[in-house]
Amino acid sequence: LLRLLGQHDVVVVSGATGCGKSTQVPQYILEDAIAAGEGAKCNIVVTQPRRISALGLASRVASERGEAVGGVVGYSVRLEHRTSAATRLTFVTTGILLRRLLSDPDLQDATHIVLDEVHERSIEIDLLLLLLRDVL
Repeated sequence: LLRLLGQHDVVVVSGATGCGKSTQVPQYILEDAIAAGEGAKCNIVVTQPRRISALGLASRVASERGEAVGGVVGYSVRLEHRTSAATRLTFVTTGILLRRLLSDPDLQDATHIVLDEVHERSIEIDLLLLLLRDVL
């Protein structure tokens, strides 16, 4: 996975429910950046279609890392966020990433965008895919 990410701008990951697509893949990316001495520059954004998913995944990943939410792992959902200057892995709703594109159309501050649950087609996901294609 990490080799493919190094070679391609876009990688599609498919796997069974519970295999770690949402929790482990973002951590692999973060740990690889840290090992390369690039951890401070890393800014991974993971989208979730629902607020409860973003909150739950942030909590689970932070717990797996032995950290509190709002440190290296955070979240941003409508009307609520727990992030800090130390946050390198942020779980957001699809709508939050769309709003972020308004203020930062090239997503200059993001090093990786992980679109989770893309198969749950919606107008927001389709729009996000089109906008991200333009960013690439």
